[in-house]
Amino acid sequence: MSPPPPADCPVILIVGDESLLVRKAEQAAVEAAFGGGSPGFNLGTYSAEDGAVEALSQARTLPMMAKRRVVVVRQMQKAPVALLDALLAYVENPNPSTTLVLSGAKMPGASGGVDRGKRIENRVKKLGGLQRFRSRAVRPLDFVKQTVSERGCTIDPRAARMLLELVGSDLGQLELELGKAVAWVGGEGPISAADIEAVCSVVSEAVIWDLTDAVIAGDPDRGLAAALRMLDDAGSGGAHRLLSTITWQVRELLALQEAIHTGQPPPGSWRRVPRSKLEAAQANLKRRVLDPSRIMGALTQANRDFNRSRAGDRRVFEGLVLALTTASA
Repeated sequence: MSPPPPADCPVILIVGDESLLVRKAEQAAVEAAFGGGSPGFNLGTYSAEDGAVEALSQARTLPMMAKRRVVVVRQMQKAPVALLDALLAYVENPNPSTTLVLSGAKMPGASGGVDRGKRIENRVKKLGGLQRFRSRAVRPLDFVKQTVSERGCTIDPRAARMLLELVGSDLGQLELELGKAVAWVGGEGPISAADIEAVCSVVSEAVIWDLTDAVIAGDPDRGLAAALRMLDDAGSGGAHRLLSTITWQVRELLALQEAIHTGQPPPGSWRRVPRSKLEAAQANLKRRVLDPSRIMGALTQANRDFNRSRAGDRRVFEGLVLALTTASA
């Protein structure tokens, strides 16, 4: 991640595949330009996809009863050639009383043998206004700790790991769930694993338990019915997050099974489960032993298939449920 540009930088380019950080950097740039004051009539926002025909005209206009004007152009990855040509001319001689903020996932590639996006990047870099945010450079665990700290709380290491298991590495989703957890504990103090379990569910607990029961009982029909409900509840793009939820739940099942076989008391997380559910799970696991290698293999394969299969997330998810409900030793 790049350091923030100076507040008086005339052109700022913010690009990266981590949309949450791009959005936050854009907001920080706007706030810095106005020095924490109100923008009044001096803030304009545009979409590059629409051509942003008025953006540069406004950028060249003097601010109204203020020191600076800010013009924001988003979705730069969709900028047409005409806008890029206009930007190339502008960044060579930008208005010093305006902060032009360009943001997006990336700059457009070369067109007609000319890489306009790269030329704009190079010029903005010389001005000190280039910021990059790549997801592979972000450590989700550090993001969790920092976000919680900024909101006046702390988080137990096990709670942080549980959150990452349930939600995955999507920073936007992590921030949303952390906001719920912070509110749950009253905006101060520690966040425990129990707090995460209480507020950070991707789908309803009842549906998750239906799938868990189906895995224990080896009931594919019941498992598929629960899977379809989970997919409907999670909405578009939710299958990846559901995989994390199921992975966590299955690991808890295997931990309970290990405790049964070694004569140990149920793991701590199971002690908060209603007694009737715990007893039913114990009884079923004694009758039908789950095969850890087959289960973890199925989860690993599903994760790979989500990233490369042409069958679609729903089909991969259904295949995972079938594998889990038939994975007895």
